[in-house]
Amino acid sequence: MRSLLRYFSWRYLRRHPFRVFLSVMSVALGVALFSSVDISNTSTEAAFRRTVKKLAGNAQLQVVRNRMLGLPEEALKKIDAIGGVKAAPVIQLSTTVPGSPDELLIMGLDFGREASFRMWDVAEGEKPQLNPLLFLRGDVILVSRGFAARRGLKLGSTFKVDTATGPRPVTVGALFKDEGPAEAFGGNVAVLPLRTAQRLFRREGTVDRVELLIAGDVDAAAARIREALGPEYLVRPPPTQNSFLDEALTRLRALLGVSVVALLVGIFIIYNSVSISVIERVREIGTLRAVGATRRQIFVVILLEWMTLGLAGSAAGLGLGIVLAKSLIGIWTREVNQVTMIVDISELAVLPRTIVGSLVLGTLTTLFAAFFPARAAMSITPIEMLRQSLFVMKSAGSYYRAFVSGLVSLGLSLLLLLGAVTFEGVGLVASFFAFLGAALIMPQVTLWGSTSARPLLRRVFHLLGFLAADNIAKFPQRTALTVVALAGALAMMVSSSSIVLGIKVRSAEWMEEAFPFDCTVNTIDYSATLYANVTLPEEVPSLVDAVDGVDFTYGVRARLQDYGDRDVMIFAIELDKYARMQQLKGRNGFVLPGTLPDLLAGKGVIVSKNFASLHRVKAGDSIELTTVKGPVRFKILGSYEEYSWPQGSLFIHRPVYQELWADSALSYLDVKVKPGAATDDVRKRIVERLKVNHSLFVYDVADLKKLGDKVMDNTLMLMNVQVALAMLIGFFGIVNTLLISVMRRTREIGLLRAVGMTGRQVGTMILIESLFIAVVGAVLGVGLGLAGARWPLAMHVEQVSGYWLPLYVPWSTIGIASAASLLIGVVASILPSRRAASLNVLEAITYE
Repeated sequence: MRSLLRYFSWRYLRRHPFRVFLSVMSVALGVALFSSVDISNTSTEAAFRRTVKKLAGNAQLQVVRNRMLGLPEEALKKIDAIGGVKAAPVIQLSTTVPGSPDELLIMGLDFGREASFRMWDVAEGEKPQLNPLLFLRGDVILVSRGFAARRGLKLGSTFKVDTATGPRPVTVGALFKDEGPAEAFGGNVAVLPLRTAQRLFRREGTVDRVELLIAGDVDAAAARIREALGPEYLVRPPPTQNSFLDEALTRLRALLGVSVVALLVGIFIIYNSVSISVIERVREIGTLRAVGATRRQIFVVILLEWMTLGLAGSAAGLGLGIVLAKSLIGIWTREVNQVTMIVDISELAVLPRTIVGSLVLGTLTTLFAAFFPARAAMSITPIEMLRQSLFVMKSAGSYYRAFVSGLVSLGLSLLLLLGAVTFEGVGLVASFFAFLGAALIMPQVTLWGSTSARPLLRRVFHLLGFLAADNIAKFPQRTALTVVALAGALAMMVSSSSIVLGIKVRSAEWMEEAFPFDCTVNTIDYSATLYANVTLPEEVPSLVDAVDGVDFTYGVRARLQDYGDRDVMIFAIELDKYARMQQLKGRNGFVLPGTLPDLLAGKGVIVSKNFASLHRVKAGDSIELTTVKGPVRFKILGSYEEYSWPQGSLFIHRPVYQELWADSALSYLDVKVKPGAATDDVRKRIVERLKVNHSLFVYDVADLKKLGDKVMDNTLMLMNVQVALAMLIGFFGIVNTLLISVMRRTREIGLLRAVGMTGRQVGTMILIESLFIAVVGAVLGVGLGLAGARWPLAMHVEQVSGYWLPLYVPWSTIGIASAASLLIGVVASILPSRRAASLNVLEAITYE
């Protein structure tokens, strides 16, 4: 076996380095796409876990209540009464510093209990960065040395932070090292005494969580705590996920679909390469068989040969994936943190699972592609192999079976799309069967297409067009696999652009309909993140109302609420003023006709359509929400299409919310300008009025649309990087196919040259073949991309977010995809054309 590998396989691979390179790179790029997405995902999750661990310190368990309700300090007394348990209350929130766009994470801690949980190291030689006397005066804050250095602060310095009661001065009482908790969020972490945090942020009597250290059996202690606190409290380890992270990663994991298509494309390229490698060595295989080598030995050698190449390609792909993930990690971090400030991805997490998975995936893909042509070759007798001219690729008639199988696969995809079976990810599975079906029917379709195109190509390109079409018709399988490879990459480009365009258009239409204000004031820099639980200072509404040109305003409180296994967004809005503002524009927004009296009376809520879809409810049904006053049932008064939160939203009258949830804070303040006043002038006056003491942002609807488009463009950028690599694999496929075509027609090309065809004409003939493949690939890719966006991907988006998107045709992307396909066709023909044109006529004529 070792001798066979050395003399049969190794010699062949050395003679064809470029073809080996194409095959290895097709595997490498497919694995690179897979591994880069997986590494980026695991790095994001690992960064989140590190952040949680740093902030939680030594805590083994946490006690939390409903996300919106907080945890009353009375619960801490019950925990303290349980033996063997140390407890530390924590308030954790984000705020801003006037004059700075960066968020600052504030932790309110009980210093008397804190020492066992986290290390805030203030040591620096013999001069600790701590002044105990400052703790006796005013509001003291502890900040990281990195934060202090960036803002020019030192012990005793005073600066302002935005609080629920407005900007308040705080004095730096200690500087701690950038270690442990201070490493989170780039060091933008500060600590306040618990009582100070409660007072400044209007959290008197409540905390966000209580952290626990257990002496003894953790599970037994958790059971005792649950029994003492009751069912509305959750006792759990520090979480490794949250809703914001899930939402971000759901979008990013969709990129795995591109890597799957890329690996399928690689299968086709390898299949072609193995087929031609067998054809080139049939005489050698026949000789080995004649002198005693068994079919099994030759079969195993061919598989080992390609398994080795697959392993090499997988290893190269893993390395490329790590490089790709590292180069994209900045974009990836922005993509995740566009949802909310969650992670600071400072290092890649390459898990053993990713390494083993990448190597196994690429190797098995190669073995699968090599198995069928190798097995087909072993069915030929030694005598037939010695007569090389008898060993040819399949005739066109044998593709009817594959054609029927493809129709069955497409039918299965259609059944899944029509809802015959429902499960998570059905849209992606349906996409797989649709792509597989297209691959199986393409050889026969290519045969029909090339036969039909022969007269047209002959009229346009004369004899060269006829010969090009004739060669395609002779070997439709080879051409079809390449067409599907290229079409798959283009289809992903078109379908992803269509989905993103759909979300952009529908979001813009929703904003135009739902937002009646002229501008909105909030605490969030939307260019950095979309969600942050930072509230407006209490005096902001009165300050804005007093600005010249402001007609009236209404406040909005946006908070997440636990509902079933999802976190939904509650929007508490002053609906009487909202409805008035909408009426001035001649529309209703989400206050559907006839619902305002019930909304104002607290008898019901309006739900988003994606909430209704995800939770299978409709108008007239009731839902139960947990409030400070206990569970309360609300009637669903109607549903409204909106795009603010992918897990569903609820709209409720703000005074009702304030009474039931005991939360008077505001997230946004929406502003209506007086008739006749210039919106831009009023907006500038609001900015000037607020910037004196506050770090706030004022947007109009046009700004919000641009920011929404930016978020989607960032997502599409990641997708297009993946698609570009998949298209590169398609390019390798065309080069591989044309090189095989030249090799298979060496004798034919020699005869054509002998009777007068020039090298330039040979090159033109190959260029026509390449362009035919590129044009058919572009047409099929655009068609598959639009079909995929209309059904499988749209279904997947609906399953994940509840949004059903109609088909939007991305004409610019279609133009780019078509142009790229033609460019690929032209460039891919250069090397095969030069090879064919340089063939020695006499050697080519005698070639077998």
